[in-house]
Amino acid sequence: MNRLFPLLVCAFMALPMGSAYAQSQAGALFLRIAPDARSSGMGETGVAHAQGAMATAWNPGALAFSKTREFTGNYFKWLPYFNFDDMYFLHFGYVQPVEGIGTFGISIPYLSLGEQPATDASGNSIGTINSFDVAVNLSYGTQIGEVLGLGTNLKVIYNKLSPFSAGAQQGRGTATTFAVDLGAMYKIHDRLTLGGAVQNLGPKITFIDADQGDPLPRTLKLGFAAKVIDGEHNRLMIAHDFNKGLETGSAVKTLRESVLNTGAEYWYSDFVALRAGYIYDRAGNIKTPTFGGGLQWRLYRIDFSYVTSSTLQDITKFSVTVGF
Repeated sequence: MNRLFPLLVCAFMALPMGSAYAQSQAGALFLRIAPDARSSGMGETGVAHAQGAMATAWNPGALAFSKTREFTGNYFKWLPYFNFDDMYFLHFGYVQPVEGIGTFGISIPYLSLGEQPATDASGNSIGTINSFDVAVNLSYGTQIGEVLGLGTNLKVIYNKLSPFSAGAQQGRGTATTFAVDLGAMYKIHDRLTLGGAVQNLGPKITFIDADQGDPLPRTLKLGFAAKVIDGEHNRLMIAHDFNKGLETGSAVKTLRESVLNTGAEYWYSDFVALRAGYIYDRAGNIKTPTFGGGLQWRLYRIDFSYVTSSTLQDITKFSVTVGF
């Protein structure tokens, strides 16, 4: 099997996420990809301001404050610098509030790693490989009093690198595992919200045997969102997230090896949004500005973002959100 290309892809997957992630030995790194245009335009923040169907990706505790049904779809090309049309990221989500019980949700992130040629040990062609990563997340959030929301995601994760075994290694190039997210959102008052989440708690993802398994990309997210202006026609919110990898061996890392995300969002008359942000990873020497915007008409919204990077990861994301 020709394994060079999938290995290169997996290496590139970590690059735009900062060295706290890039130096990780974790598997299923697609779970760390920021999926939506709104949060990406705001410096990939979201733990304290995620809402509706995107709350499942950033902080399931935010589901507690969802009052309407909502569907969202997100798309962007993965590694666009290499111009591979079959490498892309999709994310779909839906939330359903149930009065007196809480809010339920389902979301599916999917990363296509494209098609690659496969060869046997002698170098003979044996077909092609379509590699991808996917997860199915079931979510629930409930409100405690007027200001506190708690939530969780239950995930089933599937990675397909190849349908074949690798040489003398026993097993196949596919793996399945599960994980749990826990999140909380606290509204200090109408203009200031705090959020926190621990993501991807679960067993290792294993392709061959447990001794060779990789830990999931466990992550701690903390942050705040503040409404600086909250008028009838003009609204301005600023947000800041702190992200730290928690996989095996990373607990002793210093704050220098964490990723800081800052962003702002301006809305004019519930119709036009402008966004900007910054991703700062000191250890990885990553200093990345982000930009974005959105248009809303009644319960329909279209968002886009542009994330620059010194790692050849200039990515344009698109999102569509529909309320019911």
